[in-house]
Parts: sequence; structure tokens; C-alpha cells
Amino acid sequence: MLKNKRAEGTENAGGFLKYTSMAFQMIASILVCVFLGHFLDQKFGVQKSSLDHSNSFPLFTFIGIIVGVATSLYLALKSVKK
Repeated sequence: MLKNKRAEGTENAGGFLKYTSMAFQMIASILVCVFLGHFLDQKFGVQKSSLDHSNSFPLFTFIGIIVGVATSLYLALKSVKK
């Protein structure tokens, strides 16, 4: 009886760790893509700096957001299917 409770607790902890790591993976993929897009915006002069209030649109940052969210959703769905 005690052995079954321990096994059940281990299974619950494994599920918790699986979904916690998946959340961190989603956050990391979004942040990496956003920072890469911001870097490309600064490198190619799309956005001069954060203090520059011109009418430039941060194109690569926007693309980074879209790619990061799509990547994180793909990885999450792939992980849930396992």
C-alpha cells in the first residue's frame, strides 16, 4: 500500500516537472526570437534606439514575436502528444 502511494506521487511529480519545463521552454523560445529581432532592427537601422521616437516600425521585432510564439506553440503541442 505504501509502495503504491510513493509510485503515485512520483508520477504526479513527473507530470508537474514536464509541464513546468515546457512553460520555461516556451518563454525562452519567445524571448530569444524577440531579442534576435530587436538586434536585427538595431543592426539594419530600422529602429535607431529606444529613445528615438520616429515613426519607424520595428519590423524584425514583430517578426520575432510571431516566429517565437509559433515555435513555442509547435514545441508545446509536440511535447503534449508524447
